[in-house]
Formats: sequence, C-alpha cells, structure tokens
Amino acid sequence: MGQENTSQEKEKRSSILDSVSNWIKLVALIVLVMEAILLLAMTLTPASEPIFTLYPILMLLLALAVLAALFMDRFQHRKSDIEKIKATTELQRVQQTVKVDTMEISVDPEKSTTKELETGLNMFTDNMLQFSFKKPVGDGWHAPKFIKYADFVRSTYFTNLPDNQLEELITANSPYGKLFFNAKIVSVVFGEPKAIEMDENTSTESIEEYLVNMVEKFKKEGTEVSEEEIKDARVKLNQTENVSKIGFAVDFKIMAMDKNDIDTPFLDSSLPNLFLNFGSIIKEPIDSLKTDENSLLWTTKNKLKNVTLDGEPYASFSIYRLYRLLKNDDYIYFCSAQWSPQIEGAHFAWDSLKKSFESFKILK
Repeated sequence: MGQENTSQEKEKRSSILDSVSNWIKLVALIVLVMEAILLLAMTLTPASEPIFTLYPILMLLLALAVLAALFMDRFQHRKSDIEKIKATTELQRVQQTVKVDTMEISVDPEKSTTKELETGLNMFTDNMLQFSFKKPVGDGWHAPKFIKYADFVRSTYFTNLPDNQLEELITANSPYGKLFFNAKIVSVVFGEPKAIEMDENTSTESIEEYLVNMVEKFKKEGTEVSEEEIKDARVKLNQTENVSKIGFAVDFKIMAMDKNDIDTPFLDSSLPNLFLNFGSIIKEPIDSLKTDENSLLWTTKNKLKNVTLDGEPYASFSIYRLYRLLKNDDYIYFCSAQWSPQIEGAHFAWDSLKKSFESFKILK
C-alpha cells in the first residue's frame, strides 16, 4: 500500500512539473511579444524624449527574464525526467516479470500478500488455507475443485496405485514427500483432460540438442555412435521406459502445503530449497526466472516430439508452464499453470489463465 501511495505521489509531482513547464513557456512567449512591442515603440519615439533611454534597459531586463524562464524550464524538465526514471526503476525493482515464448507474466510480490482476502462473485477465496485468486472466465472453464495429491498423481501418470503405496513412493523420492502428499490442491481446468502417449521415438528439443552434442563429442574422440545407442539414450533421457502416458489439461492449480508437515529436522521451508527440489522432480528447461526473498517466479517451455494426443499423432507438441512459490507463516504455496496453443479453443483461454495466475494473493 505504501509503495502504491509513493508511486501516485511521484506521478502527481511529475504532472505538476509539466504544468509549471507549460506556464514558463507561456510567460517566455509573452515576454518576447513585449520585447517586440518595446522595439517598435523605440523606433517610433524621438531620441530627444526622456523615455527613449529607458527602452534598452527595459528590453535588457525582459531578455534576462526570458533567459531565466528558459533556464527554469530546462531545470524543471531535468528534474521531472529524473523523477520518472526513479519511479520506473522502483516499479521494475518491485515487479517480477518473466516471459514464456512471446507471452509476458508479471506479479508484484508486495501486493501478493494482504491483510484481508478479496471476495466476490469472480473470486475464489479459502480463509482456512489463507489464499484467494480470480477465477478464469469464459466458455470452457470448469468451476474450481479440491483434489488430493494422490488423485493428482494418478490422473497425471495413469497409475492405479492406492494412497499408501503412492505415499511411500513420494516420500522415498523426495525429502519433502510428506509435505507434498498432504498438500491441499485447488484445480481449475479448461475443457477436458487429454492423454499424451509416448514411445521410443518421443523426445524433446533439449534432449535432441543434448544427443547431437554428445554424438559430436564422441566423433571427435574417434568413437562412432550407432542409431540403436542413440535410440536407447533417448528413451532413458525421456524416461519413456517408466512413463509411457501422461495426462495433460490447460489448467491452473494451487498446492497449499502446511509447514507442520515438514518432519525432517535438517530441512527448512526456504523457497530456494523447495525450488531446487521441484526442479529435480519436474526436470524442465527453464525459459525465464525471477526471484526475491518472498517470491520465486519462473516459466518453462517444452516442445515434445513424436507424441500422440488422444489418438492423434503430433510431430511437435508445445507446452508452456508458469510456476510460482511463495509462503506465509503457516503455508507454502506452489502455483502452476499450463497451456498449449494446440489444444482446441485454448487460444481463447490464455488471457483468463494469465490473469488468474497473476491475481493470486495470500494472507500475511
């Protein structure tokens, strides 16, 4: 709130300086007109008249007034420019802005925390979990709903494992496993979920780039790499041997994680530690990243090669994801949104998805 008031004061000050500048220019114009009138009067007045000797003095004084006005104008403009530069720099320092492909996402960490959550018809507010956000609007969006972390895993990886086995698997693979497994998730989905099927030819741009570099490296060392070896490496890098199908939907999700579920003594709830852990799980190339002590914001861009989406083959399928980590005294929040321009009707959903992601707020 203080930051907003400061910005408004600077805008008012800049507006006043602009007004002063315009008045100075008007005064200078009037003075120049008066100079012209005095010069005309001087030429029409006989030199013997006593007033004749005063004309040059008056003209000199008016010329000095014009110079003073011009100097003041430059000084005020310079001061105004400095104020504008300071205001812009301050805004850039507060805002976190990232890009994914050509799209821009911007959040203000200070405005993301509030003493009172916003409510209304277009707001989703949970006072128990201490957060709120604007619900996506438009045809195709479903109402927000709560899901368990175990159900999220099952719908994403098409596994039938029961809760207890999933919990064992998740806690075995991450020191924050209990924190994740007990998370409360709110999900807002556009359209219907899809199934992305993968085979031995499935890859990504980053994997293919890595394979090309490795083949070149071995060639320089005098070792030839066979197509079969490349195919095996592709399968391992893409983990197709473990996961051959994943669920995908254009959606916005919030994981609210209770800090009390961090039960390992050497762990803490610092956002950088959580970011590193999520990075080791998600394994996506980061497209853009902005951080401060209270908020981490990043995006990823994935181009899957040779996949099948609901039975239809795609030589290339793009997925853009937005991620954000922030916390208050009680909870850690992991916000995520995913989108693909290749999903039917999804281009209409982007603006609404972006606004929902940017609107997320938590109680201080």
